[in-house]
Amino acid sequence: MPPRGTPPPPLKLVGHRLVNARNNKVVSLRGLNWFGFNVGMGMVDGLWAGGTAAATDFALITYQLRLLGYNAVRLPFTWKDLNMDPRSFDKDCSPVTVDWLRRRLISPHVVDKYANRPLPGNVAPVKNTKAGYCNTYLPQSSGWDRLLYATQTFISQGMYVVLDYQPMGLEQHAYDLNLFVDTWAQLWRQVSCLPNFQRDLANRVFVDVMNEPDSMNIRWEARDGRPGAQQLYLGVADALWALSPAKVLFMFEGTGQNMFGLNWGNGFITDYNIINSRGLSDPNPFFATLVRKPYADKSVITPHVYPPSITMATFLGTSLWEQCRVSFGYLQSEGYCSPERCTRFPIVIGEVGSAFETATDKQWLQDFADFVNAEGGAKAYNTIPVNGWLWWAYNENSGDTGGIVHNRWQDLHWEKINWMIARMGLRPWYLR
Repeated sequence: MPPRGTPPPPLKLVGHRLVNARNNKVVSLRGLNWFGFNVGMGMVDGLWAGGTAAATDFALITYQLRLLGYNAVRLPFTWKDLNMDPRSFDKDCSPVTVDWLRRRLISPHVVDKYANRPLPGNVAPVKNTKAGYCNTYLPQSSGWDRLLYATQTFISQGMYVVLDYQPMGLEQHAYDLNLFVDTWAQLWRQVSCLPNFQRDLANRVFVDVMNEPDSMNIRWEARDGRPGAQQLYLGVADALWALSPAKVLFMFEGTGQNMFGLNWGNGFITDYNIINSRGLSDPNPFFATLVRKPYADKSVITPHVYPPSITMATFLGTSLWEQCRVSFGYLQSEGYCSPERCTRFPIVIGEVGSAFETATDKQWLQDFADFVNAEGGAKAYNTIPVNGWLWWAYNENSGDTGGIVHNRWQDLHWEKINWMIARMGLRPWYLR
């Protein structure tokens, strides 16, 4: 078992806001995606990097991420990875001192200003069982056990966790509704049966039911004898709610609206004029059903939005802001309106990221930050800051974006982190 540490406060949804269930203060997610459970690693990736413990040891990395200001992590996974054969993640690494770690975790352009500030203590330290090695404490038995261990470790550092099923065509569960629901229920039983679930995990773990359904040609509606996103989302949500009512949070991604220039994972347009004129998949039946479910106020909308280097689209400024407003922004401002009422949903950007290499990307990021923060010219399109974001990715080996680490996973990518500090509300330890 990971040490308990200091779990984050449980969450509840109040209209378009995530709030601390204990004091009703707004909670904004500032998070990262850290993949590995979906690419044949059976654990978050990069723990093989070697070098310093700061770049290699899982528990020490989670401590650093929290100090950098991140309060959430999204863990993509596949069922195949969870069922991998037993393996060890022991890796030789060199220890680091507190003084060295403190300087590592301060932006280089202000390190001299803050170098004498005491580094906050690690609320959930883990000791390795072999001198000179990292990750000796990780479960070796299965990916299931490691995913549960990782989830509890992040929670112990005060971070929220998103469990994200990300098949991307590598497995076929999503084409079989019963299999899809049953396998998700199997995982959630293991999460909800942890002895510390009620105390530490309830309403702190999100279920992102399926990553980018477009990647498997799944639209909102069922077709060709296969379920649509509506059936997959509601089927899983019904099953997990029955297992732990009022203690699970859901995230839902868009799909089937590429003809409006939307990224995979985006696609929540419910305006029938746009749907019919562009031939888009229709999410109206999904939302009309969702707003009547007992978990409607446990549901978060999580579009994926990427810059031109990835989408090859050139939406900037007003065209980007209008696209975001129509595709998902309206769900937090006006909400989805049924004949009975309008229901507003929190928006958390499930994926956004860039390699920070082109001028167009950097301009897009500034424009997107204006929309996210409801600032500048974007305020004419969005008057409410979104409830958070999850940057893609921690991993250096993300081919089109890189990570917040680089130089063989050893160093922090401060250009990206400083942009998140300046524009996206990230607050590292030395600025608090």
